[in-house]
Amino acid sequence: MGHNRRQLAEHIVPLSEADNFDDAKSEWIVVKFEWHEESGNCPCGHYIKEFCFIRNTLNGNETYVGNVCVNKFMEIDTGNVFDGLKRIKADPYANANEDLIEYARSQGFLYGEKEYDFLMNTRRKRNLSEKQLKWKRSINRRILEGIVVGGK
Repeated sequence: MGHNRRQLAEHIVPLSEADNFDDAKSEWIVVKFEWHEESGNCPCGHYIKEFCFIRNTLNGNETYVGNVCVNKFMEIDTGNVFDGLKRIKADPYANANEDLIEYARSQGFLYGEKEYDFLMNTRRKRNLSEKQLKWKRSINRRILEGIVVGGK
């Protein structure tokens, strides 16, 4: 089943202050990302694994939508968080991208500025020492534990 804007609007508008989707979508922000091993359903009817939890800034209501719908219909830029997540999920030694690093920092998945600085400084480097690779793998595992639901 494809992405259905009308179905998404029927889900979002009742949770919003505005009475139409075009006005309602500006009330929402992303507060959390999750990757689910088992598919769920976006309110649009599409099967999803990439969940974006959103909060209405006017009334505090919360719901989730798929990553495609949050970008395509809600017009909320999620950056490349899921691309970075897929990369470190496939390879625990891989470099997280800047969007994922920033998200991990905002969610408390990184232990202090030292880990943040390390990831930012090594995100484009290919040759790391054994000690650096071990540290990177440890941080990446922690990020995955915070975002991936239902296994690794």
